[in-house]
Amino acid sequence: MRILAALCERGRQTITELSKLVGLSQTPCSARLEKLEADAAILGYHADVDVEQLTGMSLYYVTISAKSYSATLAAKMEALISQSPYVVAADALFGSHDYVLQIYARSAQHYHEIVAPLLELEIDYHTWPVSRRVLRPQTHRLMAAFAKTPP
Repeated sequence: MRILAALCERGRQTITELSKLVGLSQTPCSARLEKLEADAAILGYHADVDVEQLTGMSLYYVTISAKSYSATLAAKMEALISQSPYVVAADALFGSHDYVLQIYARSAQHYHEIVAPLLELEIDYHTWPVSRRVLRPQTHRLMAAFAKTPP
């Protein structure tokens, strides 16, 4: 957990730096890191990019509820969701909503162009434009808490 917490905090570091942070020598630290990667506990190493600043796009949260849910409809929705580069996150839900999406768009008109293919599938949806980001994803904080006391 200490390795994961350190990598979530700062993904770009040498094995020497990582081993010092977690209190292991380089060989066992490297072996544990390789096992975490092989077990897919580490899904990748990414840059945290400020999309809003770089592109001027706005973030929209969208909930989708199928009027008549079926596995076929779900497959169609998930294919459309996966095809759009503007949908940056999507989760299937339990309850009255089937999906929640995070979509970046240049304008309200662009947003409507992005969701138009989904609307052909007879769904209900609600949109929440984000007025400002209060807290970006902070996985490293959660992992640090787990490193102190396992879940």
